[in-house]
Amino acid sequence: MSTRTRVASAALMAAAASAAVAYRRMAQHLDMAPAAAPPLPGTVVGLATEWGRLSYRWIEGSSTDGPPLVLVHGWGRSADTAWWPIIERTDRSVLAIDLPGHGRSILDDRFTFEIAAEAVLQATEHAGVHDAQLVGHSMGGPVCMTALLHSERTRFANFVALATSAYWVTPRYRVKLAAAPWALAPRSPILLRAESVELRSDPRAAGRVAWEYASRPSRQVLIEAAIELRRFDARRWGPLLHMPPTTFGITTRDGVIDPSDQRASALIFGCRMVDLPTDHSVVSLAPDSVMRLLDLAAARPEGPLLLAI
Repeated sequence: MSTRTRVASAALMAAAASAAVAYRRMAQHLDMAPAAAPPLPGTVVGLATEWGRLSYRWIEGSSTDGPPLVLVHGWGRSADTAWWPIIERTDRSVLAIDLPGHGRSILDDRFTFEIAAEAVLQATEHAGVHDAQLVGHSMGGPVCMTALLHSERTRFANFVALATSAYWVTPRYRVKLAAAPWALAPRSPILLRAESVELRSDPRAAGRVAWEYASRPSRQVLIEAAIELRRFDARRWGPLLHMPPTTFGITTRDGVIDPSDQRASALIFGCRMVDLPTDHSVVSLAPDSVMRLLDLAAARPEGPLLLAI
């Protein structure tokens, strides 16, 4: 081995050791922030299923101005961590579902969209929710579409798809989804760095931020969910997909799902589109805009819909 090679190897080992020390220090620092969930109303319900145990949060609303909300979260989230900004802002009844292997729902099988869609339908039936507004964010969109494929058109009053797509099979999504379970798994360096940035930017929210990151599902569930996303293409379903009146909320600054794919998805099924000038995390970044969209979509489920942000 040449001197130059030995020097390079020693420098690489020193850099790796330094990165490992920095990672441990960052992890220890973040572990000092106690996780504290925001106080959420309602009751957490558990239900035994063939695939494990389904959990959902049910909130009996005080308002009859709109239909109940059935909220389906996205990849790596849970009912509470994804939807607490909406739960805090609405007086409507809310059914927020922990998809299998996420949040409090226990999965004894492999994660599939079929099982996830079954969980959505089981929760709504068990809670006795009818004529509800179905809402899916990100991965929750394909889960909701799969549920609609296996239910009658009148099962839900309307459907709102937020920051999502009817197809995830393009090469750019395949690459992202192949790397995501490792890059964004619990305790990954990238995720810890993101948590550290959030804690510094808003120290008052330290407890909530720590809770959100600590509530992520296991890497295995993330891998299985990413595989399902990479296979998802509702374009081939065509008229088999029994869509109720549907609105796509297009996140125009989305860095995860290209807005052009969101628009194309709406056009495939002849759905309305509403632009939301924000990023993929629309629920946490612009919850008031999301609430206006949900209220307007419920009040006018069909026909033109304009939303002023």
